[in-house]
Amino acid sequence: MNTLPLIGHRIERYMVVASTNDLVRAAAEGGAPEGLVVTAEEQAAGRGRLGRKWIVPRGTSLQLSILLRPPLAPIAGARVVRMAAVAVAHVLEQHLHLTPVLKWPNDVLLGGRKCAGILLESSLSGDRVDYIVLGIGLNVNYTMRVYPELAPRATTLQDVVGHEVDCAALERALLVELNALYARLVQGDVLMDEYRARLKLLGQTIRVATATEILQGIARDVSDDGALILELDNRSVKLYAGDVTILQENALDVS
Repeated sequence: MNTLPLIGHRIERYMVVASTNDLVRAAAEGGAPEGLVVTAEEQAAGRGRLGRKWIVPRGTSLQLSILLRPPLAPIAGARVVRMAAVAVAHVLEQHLHLTPVLKWPNDVLLGGRKCAGILLESSLSGDRVDYIVLGIGLNVNYTMRVYPELAPRATTLQDVVGHEVDCAALERALLVELNALYARLVQGDVLMDEYRARLKLLGQTIRVATATEILQGIARDVSDDGALILELDNRSVKLYAGDVTILQENALDVS
């Protein structure tokens, strides 16, 4: 019987690094066991999805990366992103009494603005996952007034709750939640119901900008492998990446 991993059994903390994901990847290549967590007060080259920069003031936020070696097929990548998104949502709900919304494929929103992002990088060995580097960034104790150009689409916990948040306690709660959900994941629970329940775009008319085209239709579902199922006029398509804008909030049809 495999022993379930303990996320955070080893935590390496740094003041300034280029990227916590890069440090975890190097550790993974060196044979480090899963569960390693690397945190940083500041990332000089922190990145988000599609190579975008992730910049926050030093010492204000949660910036961490986790090494995972799930005994699963490559589809596990989408499941791990779902797990992390649901874990962040649970922590915000249970510890700060907030109502986060998940935005496909990997963002957590408060009041319609992004407060957290998830970045997953993986290494495959044939039809198995060798390792996954799971990066999580959560904006905590600063105000978006320092980044006015980002304020229309991003927010922080301090901006939302009106005061500073105990970052250390938030990190502990997140690691506990990640452990619990990861245990469920490797036992076969893909966490789809909990993910869908917080995914605001389902049933809505949306526009998706991909690398090659812009599509408009109704968001019908998300598949197990992480694809957004978009209903167009005469067909449905599966999209694995793209920027989503909700154009019209329809009454949800779950028939």
